[in-house]
Amino acid sequence: MKNLVLGTTAALALMATGAFAQTSSTTATFADDTMVKLIEVSTDLDAVQNAEAARVWANIDQDLTAAITNRLEGHLGSDGADIVIDIDEVSLASSFEQAIGSEDAYLKGDILLRIPGPENNQNYTLTVSSLQAQSYYPDGTQIQDITQGSAIYYAAMIDAFADNVVRNLFTE
Repeated sequence: MKNLVLGTTAALALMATGAFAQTSSTTATFADDTMVKLIEVSTDLDAVQNAEAARVWANIDQDLTAAITNRLEGHLGSDGADIVIDIDEVSLASSFEQAIGSEDAYLKGDILLRIPGPENNQNYTLTVSSLQAQSYYPDGTQIQDITQGSAIYYAAMIDAFADNVVRNLFTE
């Protein structure tokens, strides 16, 4: 059974958007004035054993960093928190073999939030399934026409993951 660790407020907010992602471990609680100085995403694509998956996800580090940066407008500065994301390479390859629209096709990563101050660091694992990312498809998208190599699928997975990282940063 999947573990889900979110506060009631955060869970309701995520469910309302249709992008409810699974998180485990501890999630952070920060004020709306939290500033972020660094966003770092790393993926060892050489460890991805599926060549097609490695090709599709080749720009994930840059694209996910840009997506999170765009969502943090007004919260970026020279001082503040570091968001460090390590994408699970095994999940990229193994979920690539699964059907779109299922819980088995997913993007998973370990998130570390380094916050200034004693004992403020937080970490959690975030998993976003292709089923959850469907709410990010453009209107009129025919799900049966989507493949794991499509730009629509890729963008939806990146957007769903980025939204959940930012939501978890500001969860109250």
